[in-house]
Amino acid sequence: MITNLKTNILVLFFTIIILFLIYPKILYEYFVFQMPFSDQAPQSYFADWTVIISAIKCKLLGNDVFLNNSCDYWGRAHVYGSIFLLLPFHENLNNFYNLYLPIFFNLIFLFIIISHINFKKFGQILFYILFVFSPATLLAMERFNNDILIFLVLIYVCYLKSNTIKFILISLISLAKFYPLITSVAFFFRGINKKNLLFFVIFVSMISLIFFLDRNNLEKVFLNASQYTPSYKLAFGIQHFANFPSLNIKFSFVHLLMFSFFLMTVLFLLSFLILMNDNFLSRFSFENYNERMFFIGAIVCIAAYLLQNNFIYREIFIFLTLPFLFKTTDQSLFAKLLLLILILKFLLYPATFYYSMSHNLETLNIIKSIIDNFIMSMMLAILVGILLKTFKGNQIFR
Repeated sequence: MITNLKTNILVLFFTIIILFLIYPKILYEYFVFQMPFSDQAPQSYFADWTVIISAIKCKLLGNDVFLNNSCDYWGRAHVYGSIFLLLPFHENLNNFYNLYLPIFFNLIFLFIIISHINFKKFGQILFYILFVFSPATLLAMERFNNDILIFLVLIYVCYLKSNTIKFILISLISLAKFYPLITSVAFFFRGINKKNLLFFVIFVSMISLIFFLDRNNLEKVFLNASQYTPSYKLAFGIQHFANFPSLNIKFSFVHLLMFSFFLMTVLFLLSFLILMNDNFLSRFSFENYNERMFFIGAIVCIAAYLLQNNFIYREIFIFLTLPFLFKTTDQSLFAKLLLLILILKFLLYPATFYYSMSHNLETLNIIKSIIDNFIMSMMLAILVGILLKTFKGNQIFR
């Protein structure tokens, strides 16, 4: 992964400088929907993380933070898994938890991204710039959303051979949020056999038992769904297209949602037909790190897109698919097409975000929603192609 350490460190250094220089004006005014700042609210920085720290403080005071988190400046309830409340905390280390820890993991996040880029190739440099300075990535870092931690864990999971360590890590992130449950497919990277099936069954059983025992708190999380449900301006998901006010005036939510599913079905079928006549999957093997990372990234993106209306943070997982796409562009027209659509998405993204947030104009955001539909349709076609190849002659899981 780290092919040139000096280059990676240099790029990280310049990226930090650029982020610092644009921070006061451009970053917050145009690219980030920031929390309202206050001299009395240190939670203004890394707001998605400090709400967890404030919940830990209130829990230590005996409060039910799933209902009332008075330690948070905005009174936000705890809407994540109970496992976060088990993190050790000491009041004397307040700055460490609220400031230094988020900065540290943001730097690790950037360095990991840099380490997957070949800076001798213009196309990859362009992708790096477009991705790091996209509203989704900037917002995730600015708020230090815990999706960044899940992103880092999944990168490590793709490296691992030990199912035991995978079991521990995937269990932890699944107890923090629900969607990482889908990443339990990683148990089968080294083959569909009795041992791996046993790990999978034990994992599902254990997580189900913990959810059952914690069901009272989980019910309270769902009662606060409005806190983690994004507006159409910050959404990523199949429901995104159906939530635009300008479209809701003319069409019902159900009809717009049906159109989104219809569009995805058509685009999926077209993508699948192209894929079956392409060389994209000809060398795909779960023995390779890039392929494992692609599969995990694609399945997380598709699950997040289809199963829930998510914040745009989830789009950072698109990056996991890029190294394999870069690798296959020389042999695959399908890979080139997907990369071109991704470039279009990230090129439009800053303007989309700016006009949506600052001027309440929906046109570019509607276009983004359609592009997202296209990208997810292509990724779904790839996953189906991988599964078909898997069960046809057992060519991948060995």
